[in-house]
Amino acid sequence: MPNGPAQLSLVALEMTLLFGGAGFLLWLLVNARQRQRWLGTNALTYWEVSIPEFLMAAMLVFAGGFMVQAAVHSLAGPHLAGQADQAGLELFLYGAGFHGGILGGCSLFPLLRRRLYAEYGSQPPPLRAAPTLAWDRLLRYALGTLLVALPVLTVLSLGWTAGLRAAGLPDQPQDLIGVFIETRSPLVVTGMLLVACVLAPLSEELIFRAGLYRFIRQKLGRWPALLVSGVCFGILHGNWAGFLPLAVLGMLLALVYEATGSIRVPVLAHSLFNLNTILIVLSGLHDLSP
Repeated sequence: MPNGPAQLSLVALEMTLLFGGAGFLLWLLVNARQRQRWLGTNALTYWEVSIPEFLMAAMLVFAGGFMVQAAVHSLAGPHLAGQADQAGLELFLYGAGFHGGILGGCSLFPLLRRRLYAEYGSQPPPLRAAPTLAWDRLLRYALGTLLVALPVLTVLSLGWTAGLRAAGLPDQPQDLIGVFIETRSPLVVTGMLLVACVLAPLSEELIFRAGLYRFIRQKLGRWPALLVSGVCFGILHGNWAGFLPLAVLGMLLALVYEATGSIRVPVLAHSLFNLNTILIVLSGLHDLSP
């Protein structure tokens, strides 16, 4: 149970965000103009990429992530055994390797694509520029997305957890929650925050929203794209307790990406969501959840 001044302050912040988000969501639901603005707008630019090129991009992204993570594991793994805060160090180093490798694969794709076209004396179709948002609007959209997500995912998590327990399925949260609780080194915690709030949101939004969602959206339409990208996002985290809430979070991030046309909005919203989750852990509120 939270008992210190800092923890009580975090509890107050979380309650403010949760109830403020519920009020904001209710306002959106009763405001037809705002609903149409977010659900009836497609500001995404067309992505001129073929199915083989998309598959090549997927191969580069995941190969980069797993190869770099494996290299970090091979080089650093033997030195981490028996270290204080071993679990936190592993989460930081292996996570940084995995997400860093993904970002490397994302950067490599356009270079290889141009080279393949150049071998046939051609150039790939130019990418259309995404809408540019000022930082104040970017922050406002990201905070709005967080406020909408919190009450929705809180209620959904309660029902999902009850359903898992009734079905006899595991309902334990991701291991990283326990790692954050047990880690004592401020430096290691800072490294884990870097992975959770910077590298992971950037790499995952590039994969699931800027890549998978946008590609399926322009091939099959909005709803198949929401379903496929959301389910894949939930599966990636490899945890029964978080699967449905994270799948729905992925769909919300895809909707705000489509409505604004800027990948920076879901990246920042994703980062704020992860930071908020860590604050819940630090505040002790996770002890009160199912």
